[in-house]
Amino acid sequence: MCNFENGGAIAIKGFNFQKAAITFIAIKNFDKPNFHILVETKDDFEVKYNGYDAYIQVKSQKLSLKKLLNSNDGKSILEKNLSNGSTNSHFKIFVKGFVESDIKKMVQITEGNICSPLYSYNDEQKNTILEKLKGNENIKEFEEKLLTSYLYIPPFKDKLSEAITVLLGEMALRDIDVSHKRGQVAINELFTLIDQKSEFIIKTQEDYKKKEILKKDLKEIFKLSSTLDAFDELLKSTSYSFFYKKQIKKEQLKIIHSYANEKQTAKELLEDFDLFNGTEEGIIDSAIEKCNCNEKFNNINEFAKKAIVIEVLVEMSEIA
Repeated sequence: MCNFENGGAIAIKGFNFQKAAITFIAIKNFDKPNFHILVETKDDFEVKYNGYDAYIQVKSQKLSLKKLLNSNDGKSILEKNLSNGSTNSHFKIFVKGFVESDIKKMVQITEGNICSPLYSYNDEQKNTILEKLKGNENIKEFEEKLLTSYLYIPPFKDKLSEAITVLLGEMALRDIDVSHKRGQVAINELFTLIDQKSEFIIKTQEDYKKKEILKKDLKEIFKLSSTLDAFDELLKSTSYSFFYKKQIKKEQLKIIHSYANEKQTAKELLEDFDLFNGTEEGIIDSAIEKCNCNEKFNNINEFAKKAIVIEVLVEMSEIA
């Protein structure tokens, strides 16, 4: 019988589960003040907003309390998680599944800061944990950190197609547009960004900043239905022909993955642009004329220019 090497496939499934977990938390929380995520830093990922910080470890297998406390390479899963942050931080372990006999003993918390339901350890389990970790020099700190240490089981397993279905459903609940495959494009875009951020090697504090996925990045990826409705309303108000409008809409769908740099250029050039002086078409044309001073923007097709400018103007109007 042939021996097959499945290590790579298992590793990929694990990282896909991790990316799905990060994306799930991003969808649920990206509108929180100063919300941002750091990937592959002190733990698998960190979540921060307005004084709140959580260190999250992701495991794409079914675990038990015993496995959480096993230390094959010097530190157990739980010990690694609790070694981060301060006693004011929060600590979470995301798992695909957990042994039912252990879960039944845990305390279920229906309201969490970034996800729910959470499971915290009961007194008996805390004593088991502290007994196992008693040789650690930080045992007193760990005892305090256990008060904000939780287990979370996401509503998806490690099969990527099933996770994406859950993510699309969560996006729809958050009024993020998923029509015309836009939801799938947004998920792919965030997965790519997570991959890129994960690749950075941390050597200095400046490198640590490179691992951040900021609220503005997430808002750029997750377009609210209200923003897209406003785009359609502005486009509809113009006298462009039916076919011309259709081409602009086609280009709008490409912005997220084909024209990200051109859109950023337009946002910078139009930062102080007057939205209230002229007709809709006149304002769009004036904005394009201003952006054409940038060579890269000037070289894209006219439909793309209009799509980018309309989207930027709509977003500006929501802030104004």
